[in-house]
Amino acid sequence: MNGICIFEDSGYSGLLPLVYTRPVYQLRCGILSLEEKILHQYPGAGVSLFCRDYLADVLKEISKQRINTLDTGAEGCLFVNGRLLECEPIPLEGPEEVGLSDSTLVYARLDRKWFKELAAGDFLENKALKKLEGLPKRKVSLTLINYFWDIIKHNKEETKKDWQRVGAGVPLPCRGINGRVYEGVSLLNPGNIFTGSGSRIKPGCVLDAEDGPIFVAEEVLIQPNTAIIGPAYIGKGAIVRPSTRLRAGSNVGEYCKVGGEVSNSILHSYSNKQHDGFLGDSYIGSWVNLGAGTTNSNLKNTYGNVRVQFGDRMIDSGETFLGAAIGDHTKIGINSSLSAGGIVGFSCNVIGRYPVPRFVPSFSWCAERVQTYHLDNALEVARRTTSRREKTLSEAEESLFQRIHELTQEARGMAPHI
Repeated sequence: MNGICIFEDSGYSGLLPLVYTRPVYQLRCGILSLEEKILHQYPGAGVSLFCRDYLADVLKEISKQRINTLDTGAEGCLFVNGRLLECEPIPLEGPEEVGLSDSTLVYARLDRKWFKELAAGDFLENKALKKLEGLPKRKVSLTLINYFWDIIKHNKEETKKDWQRVGAGVPLPCRGINGRVYEGVSLLNPGNIFTGSGSRIKPGCVLDAEDGPIFVAEEVLIQPNTAIIGPAYIGKGAIVRPSTRLRAGSNVGEYCKVGGEVSNSILHSYSNKQHDGFLGDSYIGSWVNLGAGTTNSNLKNTYGNVRVQFGDRMIDSGETFLGAAIGDHTKIGINSSLSAGGIVGFSCNVIGRYPVPRFVPSFSWCAERVQTYHLDNALEVARRTTSRREKTLSEAEESLFQRIHELTQEARGMAPHI
């Protein structure tokens, strides 16, 4: 049987700051990550993951797969671009060929003679196609994630599709009401609702799954008078505060704490938005804290397309509704207002009361003006934050902080007022 290798290519740069700490295929869209969606199609296959070198040590701590190495004993290998979102299964077995979307390598099905010559850097540096130039090429029309708004755009529909994937074989149960549902809870279309063991849903809550499924994982606490409208996902151990409004597309990661109003937004694990304030059409990394009253815009007053600033570049997203992207370990102070299409980098400290720039570089202290957030101070805050959840930054994670600080130095130099 052939193995499978999910790789990163140079397109990861369009997904910064969300992928400073993770490979692109660990981004979540719907219930599952891009990696889980791909591997769902190939049960039993040996798996390798290719990533940027500086992510390898951290990835080895959380993944059981081969990292930046291949199973050289396999007869062949199917290489799949980690930015691939949705497609019909690409056959694992078959003749050698290379699948292209425009000039982007989407997949390559290779025998041992070819695949043993490839390394992670070949895909990141766009060298793989040159090495494979003698193989048959096939033009394909498949969905690749290029920017964070691509994920936001597909999030609701992917939640519905993942509901079907989970029920069809991913090792998670996807039907039935488990845990405890208190008297006074209203479940609309309960056949489209799953609640995991140990979960608790308190009185006055309404789970409305008439327009899409609602997946509540294990050990979730949903406190009184909360309204959840599907499609929606709430990950293991999350806490939903009283009177929260989770509108369609709400996607809450494991051990998050969430309150206020959320609409079509993704929060990775261990992030907090516990208080009133609106979060819409946004993508939030891990270990982020949004202070009380923090609100983002997701629609321009002109109803035109939202433009997004990447460093010194402006990109038209093509989207009318688009919120913010916030990197891991960033803290946003109370009553902060984030622009439509705003980007806040990795490990920033944004002080409330002041306008938040449309682009805040990683390791920035953002108040009356934007200054550099010193690495030692940022690391100390990260240690305190993780210890509050009975976690400890590993040596590999601390080294990653240092590496990201180096990688983002140029972007801080381009920021206004820094």
